[in-house]
Amino acid sequence: MGEDPLRKGRDVPLRDSLVAGCISGICSRAATAPLDTVKIRLQLQHAHESKYAGVVSAFKTIIREEGLRALWKGNTPAMSLYVAYGAVQFGGYSTFNRALAQNDWPAQVHSCVAGGLAGVCSSMVTYPLDVLRTRFAANRDKKLFSMVQSCRSIWNTEGLSGFFKGVSTSVVSVSLATASMFATYESIKIYCENRRNKQRRGIGILENMASVVAGVVSKTVTFPIDTLRKRLQILNSQHLARFTACEDLYHTYKSERILSLVVQIAKREGISAFYRGYTLGVLKTAPATALSLWVYDYAVKLLGKTHRSVLTCTS
Repeated sequence: MGEDPLRKGRDVPLRDSLVAGCISGICSRAATAPLDTVKIRLQLQHAHESKYAGVVSAFKTIIREEGLRALWKGNTPAMSLYVAYGAVQFGGYSTFNRALAQNDWPAQVHSCVAGGLAGVCSSMVTYPLDVLRTRFAANRDKKLFSMVQSCRSIWNTEGLSGFFKGVSTSVVSVSLATASMFATYESIKIYCENRRNKQRRGIGILENMASVVAGVVSKTVTFPIDTLRKRLQILNSQHLARFTACEDLYHTYKSERILSLVVQIAKREGISAFYRGYTLGVLKTAPATALSLWVYDYAVKLLGKTHRSVLTCTS
């Protein structure tokens, strides 16, 4: 299987796409965990709070007050999240990609639709883990949360809905992110193929950077929604005081609907509040997306070779 498994109409076995997606998720999470923790802290910090003055300050403060391992807070639910998300995302993309292959849509539109549908599926399946990951990473105390205690606490104080707080923003965000990522990736590949036929220089570099550019585009489009989702995920927690020094201000957001909440945050903190931590988000997303797509591509091809070798040996 020498062809790119993400291109339109590629027939990748569901089993291979699920396994490759899991491997992709593990590699992506392992490489970016500390960046993710600091990004979440910056996203949740209210404009009236100055605990973290910036990215470098946040790293130093977290390490000084909570220890080096604090940068990996939430790694257990996050690793589970990335594995499940990667499996469902790429498995779903492979399924929708194959199912929609007979349409007459442009390749970019095809990839956008297949990616968006895969994003919805992966978001819904993994959302409870996303809530846990956010709360673990947001915890400023040295004492760590446990998975069992956290699940029990959410169930007892918030009910089942507590595991899905802000899920609507997640569906929108993940759908946009996944759709824009795959559509951008497909567009760059098509552009490079067309230019290569005309013997243009520099195309190889752009083609190799396709996954990085796709990650930056998807993050830029969805970052404000991601920030809003992170704040919604901690609103009803009984541990809110461990997440922010502006607990009273967060309490005033509880009665707000999503659109009203957006307006209130914009009024009190400015539009820039939605992009707090954006630079770190891009620094995290670009390599994470590039690594995720590259590992998936490599794993699918490796699994294909393995299957062929087994068939050869048994024939």
